[in-house]
Amino acid sequence: MKKKSKNKSKLSRFRPQKRSFAVTGYAFLWLILFVIGIVFTQALRNPVSYVFMIIVLILPFTELAYTLIARASVSVGFSCGAGTVKKNEPVSFHIKIRNNSPLPVPFTEAEMVLPDADGLGSSSFVTAVPLNGFGSYDFSRSVSFPYKGEYECRVENVYVSGLLRFFRFKVRVGRSGKLLILPRRLQIEEIRDRYVGETSSVSSVPNSGADSAEITEIKEYQPGDPIRNIHWKLSGKAQELITKHFGSENGMNCCVIADAGAAYGEGFASDTHEHCEDAVCELALFAATSRIMHGRKTSLVFVDDREQRGTIIKKTFDYTQQLDSFVPLYAACRQRYAVPAAKLAGFADDGEENDVIYVTAQLDAETVSTLCDSVSTNRAVTVIYYVPTVKAENTAELEKQAEAFSAELTHGNIAVKTVFGQELI
Repeated sequence: MKKKSKNKSKLSRFRPQKRSFAVTGYAFLWLILFVIGIVFTQALRNPVSYVFMIIVLILPFTELAYTLIARASVSVGFSCGAGTVKKNEPVSFHIKIRNNSPLPVPFTEAEMVLPDADGLGSSSFVTAVPLNGFGSYDFSRSVSFPYKGEYECRVENVYVSGLLRFFRFKVRVGRSGKLLILPRRLQIEEIRDRYVGETSSVSSVPNSGADSAEITEIKEYQPGDPIRNIHWKLSGKAQELITKHFGSENGMNCCVIADAGAAYGEGFASDTHEHCEDAVCELALFAATSRIMHGRKTSLVFVDDREQRGTIIKKTFDYTQQLDSFVPLYAACRQRYAVPAAKLAGFADDGEENDVIYVTAQLDAETVSTLCDSVSTNRAVTVIYYVPTVKAENTAELEKQAEAFSAELTHGNIAVKTVFGQELI
C-alpha cells in the first residue's frame, strides 16, 4: 500500500547521517585559506599577512561556537490532527521550526516523514529551512487518504550548520504521530434495500399455523433463503412465496465473511488491490451492522490469503485491534482471521443455524462452486459481489463476467447483491 513519492524535495542536498557531528566538505575551503596564509606569511612577511593568518586560525573555532549556539536555539513544533479519521476526510499536518536566538541560521535542513500529497503512502525527505533571527519556518499540508490503514508522520532530525557551513550538528527531534484511517460507515438508510434486502414488504401475519409470537420476520422470498422458512403467501390469490423467520431461545446466528483476497493483474489500475480491500471491508461492516440492528448474533470474519497465493501486499490495518475504535457497535461482532473461502462450510458452528453473507471483490469458478455447495436447508447464503469497474480498462468485459457469475449463483439458490465501483465513490 505504501509507495515512495515521486515528488522529492528539490532542496535535498545530502544523505542523512547517523553521526551527531560532522565536518562538511566546505571545510576544504578553510584548508585552502590556511595554505594561502602560510604562503603569504613566509613570502611577504607583511603585517597584513600575519593578521590574515590569525583570522584563518581562529575562524574554525568561531564557526564552531556559532554552530553550537545555533544548535541550541532551534526548536520544532509538530501536530498532525486527530489520531483517528475516516477515509477521504482531509487531515492537516503542521510543522513549525523556530529560531529562538537573534543570530540568523540560514543553513538548516529538516528530515521529515510525511504522507504523500495523493495520500497513498508516506515518504522521507530533507528540505532546506532558512531561519532569520527569532524567525520561524511553517510547513503545512492537507491530505485526504483514499484507503484505510495506518500512516506515519514524523520529524526525525534537524541539521544545523553555521554561516560558513564548516560543521554540521544533528538535532534529534523524534516528534512523531500515527494516523489511523478507518473505513467509511455506509449509510444504512440509503442502501439497505439495494445491498442487503432485509426490509420486509409484507407486514401481515396469518392467524393460522405457527404461533405469531414466534415469528420474528416475514419478507418476500429471495434466492438463498432456507427451505424450511419458505411458505406460500396464502393471503394473496397469486402463487407468491414469502419467507418467515421463527424466533428461538438463541436467535438466528449470522456469519459475515469479508474476503479481501482479490488479486487483479493486467488491465487494472495499480491500486486495485487496496481499492477492493476497502470496498469489501465497508460492505462487510455494513452487512454486520445491519444484522446486529435486526437482533442477530453476528460473527465478522476477515479472510486474506493473498500472501499464501504469492501476491505481494503490505498489511496496514489490523482488523482485530483497530476496528473496535471505529464504532462501538462493531464490538458486538467476533472479529477473527480465517482460512481461505474454500473452507466456507466450516465457518458455521456445528449444531447452530447460520445465515452466511459472503462479501468479495472477485469470483472464480471454484469459489462459486464452493458457495453453491454450502447451501443447506438450515443455512441461507447471500453473496455481496463488488465489481471494481472504476479500476478496469475493459469495463464491459468485467460487467459481463460479473453477470455470468451472478446468474450461476442465483441458479444455485444463492441471493446475489452486485455492487459496481461507481456506486461506492
